[in-house]
Amino acid sequence: SGPLSGCRVGGSLMCLETIDSTNTEAKRQAMAGAPDGLVIVSEEQTGGRGRRGRSFQSPKGKGLYLTALLRPRLDPSQVADITAWVAVAVCDGIEAACGVRPQIKWTNDLVLEGRKLCGILTELGLESESNDLDYLITGIGINVNHTPEDFDAEVRPIATSLAQALGRPVSRPALAAEVIREVDRLYAALAAGESGPYLTEYRRRGVNLGRTVRLLGPDGGETAEALDIDGDFGLVVRTADGGIRTVRSGEVSVRGLYGYTE
Repeated sequence: SGPLSGCRVGGSLMCLETIDSTNTEAKRQAMAGAPDGLVIVSEEQTGGRGRRGRSFQSPKGKGLYLTALLRPRLDPSQVADITAWVAVAVCDGIEAACGVRPQIKWTNDLVLEGRKLCGILTELGLESESNDLDYLITGIGINVNHTPEDFDAEVRPIATSLAQALGRPVSRPALAAEVIREVDRLYAALAAGESGPYLTEYRRRGVNLGRTVRLLGPDGGETAEALDIDGDFGLVVRTADGGIRTVRSGEVSVRGLYGYTE
């Protein structure tokens, strides 16, 4: 009857001192037949990964580095926007544990006071013959007790931690329990197809909406006004020529005009 009793996510828990990446370990565990709902937590990552091949700094004992392994009986198309759901769940977990209210920089970065607090990396494993979904892993990296010196010089201006924002250290186990509980709640909603509350909350927390943003794609960048989030968690923008279009997370990254979110 621990804090996660009755939860499908976190029903089995693997706690590591060090690992290359909790996502990579989750893939290894998935291929070895690990159960639905396994959560892997590590004190440090030596090869933490972000989107588009970027590295994710994971100093020992400072952050929450957590991956959940899920095996939903859904089509891959039904989990295409799962990272947005996870962003909402992690926001709710952080708020429950710490009382601060992060926002979401489209598509999947959590921000606090305009600086990056958390990154999320979701990866799918498909059955080779059928292309059915074999597993889904979602990696969550939260800056918890980092000081500015814990970030590399190029990251420092755009990153923050819960301890920096609160002015006090935060219990990582207590935070982990709240985040896992919210991911478990998300998993039940996903199975039931209940995206409405997640979409509403994603829009509510969207730091980009109503602002001019830079859309950064493989062919350079352009300026646009972020108008709304559509029903599939895409970003609806008005481009410089007045046209309205929706951009998807795989196509572009979004930055503020003058900085990370501004």
